[in-house]
Amino acid sequence: MAETMTGACLCGAVQYQLNQPVKAVANCHCNTCKKISGAAFQTVVIVDRDAFEITAGKEILSSYQMTENARKHFCRNCGSAVYVLHKKFPASCLLQLGSLSDPTAVQPTINVFCETMLPWVKDITALPSFDQRPEKGNA
Repeated sequence: MAETMTGACLCGAVQYQLNQPVKAVANCHCNTCKKISGAAFQTVVIVDRDAFEITAGKEILSSYQMTENARKHFCRNCGSAVYVLHKKFPASCLLQLGSLSDPTAVQPTINVFCETMLPWVKDITALPSFDQRPEKGNA
């Protein structure tokens, strides 16, 4: 990582920066991540907690205790999840990939909790794909 990475919630009120390289990027297939993301899996960017700094919007951050060990932090204005703090990883911060200003700057290197991966996820790249929304009748 040559430059400082930044990110924000959907409305831009909560903003952050990373002052150190990303430690890892993982696709999590656990049932909790599926529930909180509303998706088949959630991609998290793992960074040192000390490298993560909220630069705007601290006052509008809310949090929710998702499990005994994990607390999700999100913007009260738009509801976007920004990061998770996990008791089992006290020195780390788990960022939502989509909150990065440039999510193409990182790439997942691991899938975790594959025992609960939805069976069709492995075949997702074989689906018809479109650069934009397909024309009526093409999907």
